[in-house]
Amino acid sequence: MNTRTKKLAVATTLGTFAVLAILLAYPAMAMSAAPTGANPTQLLQSPNRALPEKISYSAGQTITLTSVAGGYHEVGNPSVNGTASGTLTLQVTGVFDRGYSLTITGGSFDINGTTYTISAGSAEMGPYGYHMVGQGQAGTASFLFRFRDLGKFGSSNYAIVGVDLNAGSSQWLSRLLVTVTVS
Repeated sequence: MNTRTKKLAVATTLGTFAVLAILLAYPAMAMSAAPTGANPTQLLQSPNRALPEKISYSAGQTITLTSVAGGYHEVGNPSVNGTASGTLTLQVTGVFDRGYSLTITGGSFDINGTTYTISAGSAEMGPYGYHMVGQGQAGTASFLFRFRDLGKFGSSNYAIVGVDLNAGSSQWLSRLLVTVTVS
């Protein structure tokens, strides 16, 4: 064998070993990205995960939800449907480490051509302001609602509010896209 052939044989052998080493190492590296046997609690406590910031409300602040679009349908009869709208005014009454308690101080829902004026209610919001649930009275009707924050778009903050309104023999489900203002 001449020198050139020897060099080519050595380079080919080393290259083959390098490719094999990479192929064998890749699965081991891929498996180390997620700990084997990790449970959800361990994954949530991972220092590599960015935590959202808690919101900071104080007692007495007012949160107003004003619909910009919405729709409704009758429970059990989805062919009865249409446009819905509403406003909901809440006041922060309690500040806790894990969230907020709120009182509904006013508002109304317009569903199926009827305006339901809100007379009372309460709600709870988590520490990050992403979710809120509550219940209230609107005359003889009662309602449950849930709130999910969508974030800020342009200069306005938006959310989705789902309302389950029971008005005697009629029950309505509505979904409203709302703007959120805090004062």
